[in-house]
Amino acid sequence: MNETKPAKFSQLIGNTPLVNLGNLVNKNSAKLYAKCEFLNPGCSMKDRIAEYILSQVQMTGKIKKGDTIVCASSGNTGCSFAMLGSIKGYSIIVVTSKKCSIEKQNHIRALKAKLIIVDDKSDYMEYAQRLANENGYFAVDQYNNPYNPETYYKTLGPEIWKQTNGKITHFVMTGSTFGCITGTAKFLKEKNPKIKVILADPLHSNIYDYYYNGYKKNNHTYSADKNKSYIIEGAGKYKPTKCLDFSIVDRVVKISDRDAILCCHELLQKEGLLVGGSSGLNVFAAKITADRLTPSDVVVTILCDSGIKYLSKIYDREFLSQNNINL
Repeated sequence: MNETKPAKFSQLIGNTPLVNLGNLVNKNSAKLYAKCEFLNPGCSMKDRIAEYILSQVQMTGKIKKGDTIVCASSGNTGCSFAMLGSIKGYSIIVVTSKKCSIEKQNHIRALKAKLIIVDDKSDYMEYAQRLANENGYFAVDQYNNPYNPETYYKTLGPEIWKQTNGKITHFVMTGSTFGCITGTAKFLKEKNPKIKVILADPLHSNIYDYYYNGYKKNNHTYSADKNKSYIIEGAGKYKPTKCLDFSIVDRVVKISDRDAILCCHELLQKEGLLVGGSSGLNVFAAKITADRLTPSDVVVTILCDSGIKYLSKIYDREFLSQNNINL
């Protein structure tokens, strides 16, 4: 009898389960499913791009063992690169903002990566690029790196298509780099052009405005003011990234911090799912979508990361009270 050889932990990236969130929608709504991306080894979907980008730049000789990699991140991509970089023998520098939760900061530090937190006057993405340029480091540049959407085109899109037996009718996803929604939706629409793609945008992000006032009006000069602050991490942006392809988006919806966070708590109470704020944002937008459809429709969204990364914020009653959110 042949013995099954156990996989290494880092080899468990991807092929996450699809779960039924039927308890959250009305009886005659569409089916609502979600991909459990928090079950990746680094507890987020960003393991996918870290693994793929590293494999591609290794293969092309852009980096070698011992090199330094700089990653601008709202937290999760930094965690993923810190994890895989440690395994593969690279030095990792993660640059983030003060908005990054203390749990994600400590996750990065635990993996022995250097963490730089820029002040409110600085753009952490620009800081990371400048740091890489000045020192000859490799910059991940996940917001503009074509390997980002390519990752999801090759992995997440096919997984969703297979797990729904090709019956998916609507894909709902937020974004910060927008690699996931672009790559996943591109694959799904190639399989079935009738699939609708809904981008869920935080209330004080600018992507909604860029879509309707810029892209939809064919106004290439449209420019919005820098977005206001909001609680949800890893979602929204003050302007589109190069990874965002508006042509695959059918609709953009705005979701408030309150609705996203309350949805996180609903997921915990009704489904036992402890997930992050971007997951709550996704599911709330997906619920709205599903409740407007029929039982023959299938809505799929993403549970991007684990709520363990936000215990000090969206699961902390004092923090929520300070931000005028009452459970």
